[in-house]
Amino acid sequence: MKRLPVLRLALLALALPALPATAAASRSGAAAVVLDASVPALPDRLFASGLETAPAGAAVTVYTDRAAFLAAIEAGYAEHDFSEIAPGPGQPIHYTDGSAGYNYFIFTGIFAHYTLYNGAGFVSTDRLGDPVSVLTSIDDPPITAIGGNVWPSDFSLLPTGGSIVITVLMQDGSTGATETLQSAGPDDFRGFVSAPGAPIAGIFVNAAQIDPPVPGESPDRWPTLDNLVVGSAP
Repeated sequence: MKRLPVLRLALLALALPALPATAAASRSGAAAVVLDASVPALPDRLFASGLETAPAGAAVTVYTDRAAFLAAIEAGYAEHDFSEIAPGPGQPIHYTDGSAGYNYFIFTGIFAHYTLYNGAGFVSTDRLGDPVSVLTSIDDPPITAIGGNVWPSDFSLLPTGGSIVITVLMQDGSTGATETLQSAGPDDFRGFVSAPGAPIAGIFVNAAQIDPPVPGESPDRWPTLDNLVVGSAP
């Protein structure tokens, strides 16, 4: 398995937004589960499919419609519904697939020191406040398109209201886009397509905690990801 340079991980860490969160609660009850050390722990924006237009010269297009996103990328993309992933605590996921042999990892946090915590056919995190991270490999066929369904879930992995923040990092260390949505549930989709010659290093999906809290309701939210698509633009 390929390792990712420490400098690159540091750039990704600096690009993550600061989100309010309560103490680092975990679904599994573990305060910290250190994983296999061999597992590796994102220009301007342009909106499409129902979002406002960004300034001229944008390098990333953000799609809210899955069909429009798929129509904008090359055939031979990789797609995962995570039906093969066992529910509960899980190790980082490594895929090498698609017609170009795209190489990428799905994990949580920055240095992948904590477990995922997955549902039946979707990916989430164990520790409250950790992002779902999708990171590409720097020396493989460039990935210029990443998309998927995203929403917040509660402690029991059930969909719930709240906001999702997605940060897209480019391989040059710049932030390609920071997308915030008020989620309506598992049908929410966001896709990101970069300009030619601008590979995407990865995305981080965060769930903001409810602040101020709603009386009688837990403020805790976990980020959730399904139906991931990874590929390239024409």
